[in-house]
Amino acid sequence: MALGVKLEDAPALKVGGQPASQVLPPLAVLNRMGALFCIDMHAGIAKIPVVAMPVASPEWGLFNADPVKRLYLMQASCTQKSSTSMGLGLAIVAASAIGRQTAVTTDYGGTIKSALNGSQAKPNVWLADNPTLVGGTPAWHVFDATKPNTIATNSIGDGLVAKVDGLLSAPPNGGMIGFEIVGEIGVDSAFTVSFIIAML
Repeated sequence: MALGVKLEDAPALKVGGQPASQVLPPLAVLNRMGALFCIDMHAGIAKIPVVAMPVASPEWGLFNADPVKRLYLMQASCTQKSSTSMGLGLAIVAASAIGRQTAVTTDYGGTIKSALNGSQAKPNVWLADNPTLVGGTPAWHVFDATKPNTIATNSIGDGLVAKVDGLLSAPPNGGMIGFEIVGEIGVDSAFTVSFIIAML
């Protein structure tokens, strides 16, 4: 199974008498284990994209305050919330910060966190606003982007969904994943963001 998850880690995890890992996709098994969470800030103030690739101060950071579990980024998305004009081109860029980061104890305004299995559980993770990464400059990777010669649109709800699939992670006790939306700046094109994470 993905991310080193073992069937014995999930008691009674069977479907029709068969091990769930044989009949369900890996993410469904993680969901059954209570390991998947969604973090969004759609109720907060949207941000416009930046025009330069990030270095050490991304617009967003997922700070892992859990003392034991590692944070794996599964998906990241951005959604246009408001605009009167739209620049051409958009990309989702992310990186794993190097080493332990400065502690974060508050979420960006409007942040909502919930488990994807319908339970009351919440991850010990904070959505940081424009954190400054310490420990060195990480390598940034483009996980999704519009294609060349794409026609600029101005449609609320437009956006990107990047399937990161656990390629980035943040260790317990202070690890962080930085996240940036890069693109041309329209007059007021602003985006909200959301993430699916696994805590293992």
